[in-house]
Amino acid sequence: MIHSLGLQSQLLLFFCFLSLSFALRADVNDTQLQIQTPCTTLSPEPLAPLPEKKSYREVPSAPNALLTQKGSAADKPVAVYLTWQHSPLTTMTIQWISSLESLSDSIEYQQSGTKKWLRAVASHFPFPENFPGLIHRVEISGLKPATEYIFRIGKQEKIYKFKTMPTDLNKPLRFVVGGDIYHDLIEFVKETNIQAAKTNPDFALLGGDIAYTSEKESEIPENSDRWITWLINWSETMITSDGRLIPMITAIGNHDTLGRYTQSPKQAPFYYALFPTPDNREYRVIDFGKFLSIFVLDSGHTHLISGEQAKWLEDELKSRNDIMHKFALYHAGAYPSVRQMDSKMSPIIRDYWVPLFEKYGLNAAFEHHDHAYKRSVRIKDDKADPKGVLYIGDGAWGVSEPRHPKVQGEQWFLAKTAAERHFILVTIEKGKRKFEAINSKGQQFDSYEIKD
Repeated sequence: MIHSLGLQSQLLLFFCFLSLSFALRADVNDTQLQIQTPCTTLSPEPLAPLPEKKSYREVPSAPNALLTQKGSAADKPVAVYLTWQHSPLTTMTIQWISSLESLSDSIEYQQSGTKKWLRAVASHFPFPENFPGLIHRVEISGLKPATEYIFRIGKQEKIYKFKTMPTDLNKPLRFVVGGDIYHDLIEFVKETNIQAAKTNPDFALLGGDIAYTSEKESEIPENSDRWITWLINWSETMITSDGRLIPMITAIGNHDTLGRYTQSPKQAPFYYALFPTPDNREYRVIDFGKFLSIFVLDSGHTHLISGEQAKWLEDELKSRNDIMHKFALYHAGAYPSVRQMDSKMSPIIRDYWVPLFEKYGLNAAFEHHDHAYKRSVRIKDDKADPKGVLYIGDGAWGVSEPRHPKVQGEQWFLAKTAAERHFILVTIEKGKRKFEAINSKGQQFDSYEIKD
């Protein structure tokens, strides 16, 4: 013990430790640490290496291998997916990802049950940032509503299938909704995809933070491999029981945008390259005949919430007063279940969009961003109202560990919350909307209906 030593010994020991703190030296070319002091030289056992700090996000390597294949293997599409730029009743946008060697843009399609193949020619263009691959795109128009079609790409034997949307609601229409998708490992995404596909939806709404490729610092390039990994997984798993590819409608999120907020479309190069929109503008409305309108909005990532977007939103809502079902899709929430009410874009959305939702009779807003599940009470004039707007979602499609949201009673607007990886199945009929929250195991844990 130090207190049992003489004064001289204590002073010597003190100066030894003092010199130790200044003389610590690590030889970076050696595996041993040499500690040198005027008192002694110690040679301890080799130190165990520190564990490598890993990101919680997967850094895939397989996509590059697929995109750089040579010869006949290069002609096989890496991923095939569907979306809409115009009417879902009479058009379909078909896209596929290929290697740089696969320059063929030929596609053949026909109505199921017929024998005549029709030919279409796509266009192709390279990925942003010199990523080694091509995006091929063709919009097929003049299709019949509520009709099944098949198609094949180039000389490939594989047959794909899709279906156009109906002109009315003589039969129920169903779709799935979710966001915050490829957050961790692709296995978590796959689990939820499989359960979503089992519900045989007509299409999917994806509310941003799709592949988690972008950092807060806008000068850091996107982790573009994650886009390819996610698209491969989508094209392999989001298929109905009768073999139809499930089209997607997407909204942008902060993790799809370099810099995350108050940026321009140029700061989301992969998102805008993969998901075409009229006029290269993220906010838009997609009309399904006279029975359904989906307002896709940008919650402050590449367009301001206020200004032109808010003015556009009011004009488009006002012109659709007679539409039976009206929904909004966007990323950051007006009524978050985890974050505070004054976080980031929430107050701005409540100032500029919520009054329009209420004024023009929006049925429900699909919100994301918080990595949990929430269903609000119906809200109007900042209070519960049975004729108000429903806010539902909060985004946890592929999040491995959903956050714990506030519960009913902690926030006046929360009717139901859960820490569940999930998607929402929406079924619409004449005068009725049903919302079912289903987790990644296929279990329903919440259900709610709105009737006219």
